[in-house]
Amino acid sequence: MKQQRWCGMTARMGSLLSGVFTITAVDLYLIFEQKYLRRNNCTEQMSQIKSASILIKLFIICWSLTIVFFLSFITILISCLLLYSVYAHMYRGLVIYIVWIFFYETVNIVVQCLTNDDSSGGEVRVMRWFGLVSRICMHCFWMFFVITYAYMIYKNKNQGNIISYNRRVSSSSGDFPRRKSKILNFSRRYIPPY
Repeated sequence: MKQQRWCGMTARMGSLLSGVFTITAVDLYLIFEQKYLRRNNCTEQMSQIKSASILIKLFIICWSLTIVFFLSFITILISCLLLYSVYAHMYRGLVIYIVWIFFYETVNIVVQCLTNDDSSGGEVRVMRWFGLVSRICMHCFWMFFVITYAYMIYKNKNQGNIISYNRRVSSSSGDFPRRKSKILNFSRRYIPPY
């Protein structure tokens, strides 16, 4: 059976490239963003604020580098799980990857909105937003392959269970001995040339 291709890739190849892309993009994101996520005077500012919403916002800003680093580390691990799941034909690893990338990009959008203040130059803000938006667009592109491949694996696993169930049912009906005897007769008639 010929596999369907999109943009010259099968669903399996696109899923593999999705994992490689995510690992590379997360590494580049950490390299570029670490300078803009560091804050120094957080403890002094937090002690002066009384409002809960501003306190939460300031907490996210102060711990943004730690939050992004922790989420990026987990994203790299889940991308490795994706690569293994593609190799081992496990759809659960692909589903975990899909859910995690959605969560990861949502948190990154929140951190980007809170840390992209007026203290950095306009060009830097534009570059940070361009990097985030282009990475999200590429994740959306690769998600098509991952979702398609997860569905294919899930469908094949369910068909495999149905086929094995039908074999167990048909083996008790008496068709099996006849099939076995035909195979044995064929193997007796066939004499390999030496």
